[in-house]
Amino acid sequence: MPIAHTRFTDVEYLDEGPRTGTPVVMVHGFPDHPGTWDGVVSLLPNGLRIIRPFLRGVGRSRVVAPEARSAQVAALATDVLDLLRELALGPVVLVGHDWGARAAHAVAALAPEAVSGLVTVATAYGPSSLLHGQESLDEVSVAWYRYWLCTQAGADAFRQDPEALVRWAWEHWSPAITLSDEELAQVLRAVGTDDFADHVIHYYRHGTGEAPGAAVYAETQEFLDGWPRIPTPTTFLHGMDDGCETPTLARANAPYFAGGRRLIEVDETGHFLQRENPRAVADAISQYL
Repeated sequence: MPIAHTRFTDVEYLDEGPRTGTPVVMVHGFPDHPGTWDGVVSLLPNGLRIIRPFLRGVGRSRVVAPEARSAQVAALATDVLDLLRELALGPVVLVGHDWGARAAHAVAALAPEAVSGLVTVATAYGPSSLLHGQESLDEVSVAWYRYWLCTQAGADAFRQDPEALVRWAWEHWSPAITLSDEELAQVLRAVGTDDFADHVIHYYRHGTGEAPGAAVYAETQEFLDGWPRIPTPTTFLHGMDDGCETPTLARANAPYFAGGRRLIEVDETGHFLQRENPRAVADAISQYL
């Protein structure tokens, strides 16, 4: 697996298919790794060039510039954009799940010329102000871990034993699936890095406004904080048994997609939809090829 040396980060990635193939870039989420897309990849047409990066702090992806040490969305999106430029990829079909969805939405907003089609899964785009009353409380109730990590006690517990939350997430967020021992071992190996816990804590603290971002991303983050409209044609998939995301924001955010947004709600499917129903994701990608 090669490593791209970008401005701020060494990004490990999988690179499959002919160099002349239509590029499809697939970004995993938390807590996961690029193997999460295996079932989807197996259902896509032959001849594609499929790039699957590891997020910073996962696998061998590392922040190499001290001033860029951060896990805010602007940082994740910058890593993806820098990888596209390093590999000299033309417009790509960009796919993202969870953290990867946040990064993919941001890339499409920052550099719409780089993305010909956008497929995102589980984590919707748009401000929390779209949620009201009971909707906000429903979202908070399944997102407790984000706020737990904002406390010192939660952060200390996670740093001491990050594997506990990782195992809990896989048991509760997609209750219809059970990873095999080998699949779980692959996840744990990928996230078993020295930087993983710090990046997870910063991602959620920054997302809730409880931690500042890195100065090198200030301009990018300011733009993204305005929730710019995304001009790329987009398909968003949500599993109706998702244990950490509710569908309410996705149902309300259509005005934020200038290029149009198709919402697909998948019954009897949880958070890791790409593992549970790879056909639905593959079909969504194929429409943009």
